[in-house]
Amino acid sequence: MKLQNFAEVAPQIAITDDAALAHGAWREAAEEALATTGAVLLRGDIRAADAVERALLVLSDQLLEDAFWSTPRSKVLGKTLTATEYPSPRTIQLHSEMAYMKVWPRFVAFHALEVAAEGGQTTVCDIDAVSAALGALLELFDRKGVTYHRTFQKGVDIPWQQAFQTQNRSDVERVGASFGMKVEWLANDALSTSHTAQGCVTAAHGQLIYFNQSHLFHSSLLDPRIRQGLEKLYGPGRLPRDATFGDGAPIETDQIDAVRAAFERYQTAMCWREGDLLILDNMRFAHGRLPFAGSRRVHVAMAKQESAPVRRVLPLPVLS
Repeated sequence: MKLQNFAEVAPQIAITDDAALAHGAWREAAEEALATTGAVLLRGDIRAADAVERALLVLSDQLLEDAFWSTPRSKVLGKTLTATEYPSPRTIQLHSEMAYMKVWPRFVAFHALEVAAEGGQTTVCDIDAVSAALGALLELFDRKGVTYHRTFQKGVDIPWQQAFQTQNRSDVERVGASFGMKVEWLANDALSTSHTAQGCVTAAHGQLIYFNQSHLFHSSLLDPRIRQGLEKLYGPGRLPRDATFGDGAPIETDQIDAVRAAFERYQTAMCWREGDLLILDNMRFAHGRLPFAGSRRVHVAMAKQESAPVRRVLPLPVLS
């Protein structure tokens, strides 16, 4: 199935070059686009490695860092990061950035510096449409929340040193405490963590919005043979990642399948041009990545911290 090109539906603003981006004359038009549609595409000859950071600084003075990395990525400079560095044949499931935590960014920006020869589109999905499709399941997530379980073993998934961006156990314990995590050190320098976060947030008009990453953490994402091998090697409850409801009850595979099917049904694909810079309202649009061939380089930055379980309406710019 051919996906709709998100660039054809997102509001676009022409940006001449990096100097025009930094000047910020586009700010009011971008704020209006984000308030009304939840996205804006800045299209032009934008080449600076930290352009995502520069763009978000025009909109917000609060740039964010992810203190607890879920996936492999690298720092570029400042608070600019690479997009998730999973191998090119893998699909990255649609998700809301940091929705597995109790704090998250309102804005996520992506800058295409090098476009893959084939594939590699950033998938984009309307979270409201997904939420409406989930029906009664949405109320279950809202009532129970989601608990995330991770076990960091050497050579499996990312190491705890990368996830927490430190070599010191005391730093892990400090970060864990700040996020309400249970931290348990295991043999052979392995680490187990668990924490509970929201299953949903509420839109300004009262509608429940799916806002978690259970469908990324759930053990059903693993190939059954790999899962069985890991459980045999490390024991039950020691998978690299898993998700349950907040009360400890399992999230059934058919429930997770329903979530993934809803995301797949409403996904679009951002077909990049080199220099494109896309800013999303992280509480209105989820994002992911399609497999690709060739070289691909996309930088990411985040801004404007949110923690209230309510999706506040973004203010429209005050026009003079």
